[in-house]
Amino acid sequence: MQRARLWPFALASAACCAAALGCAGSLAEPSRTPAVFAAAAASLGALCGLAALAAAQGRGLNGVLAGFVIGFLCRALLVGVGLIASGAQGNGALTYVLFFFILYAATQVVEVLFVRAQAQGAVR
Repeated sequence: MQRARLWPFALASAACCAAALGCAGSLAEPSRTPAVFAAAAASLGALCGLAALAAAQGRGLNGVLAGFVIGFLCRALLVGVGLIASGAQGNGALTYVLFFFILYAATQVVEVLFVRAQAQGAVR
């Protein structure tokens, strides 16, 4: 079985993370800090998730499941740690959650596409 190339998916994930960090940095101050913390935490979670899937590449269904579980657990830890570290309360906490999970969804799509490419043997 051939291995799918990682760099196009890593580049797409990094672009999503950069866009989220840029958008978070452009907000007004009451919302900026939680948004930046959320984008940073979600970016770190995306790095962990894609790295886990890349490490599990070629190990079958159990490897794919292990990669997704590791990514999920990293993100579960990071959402809590980032929320506490940002000190967000009230509307700031909602801003944090919104930014974190929007970026999570975007990078999760990239990870699913990576697994799909791997399953189809898409090597270019």
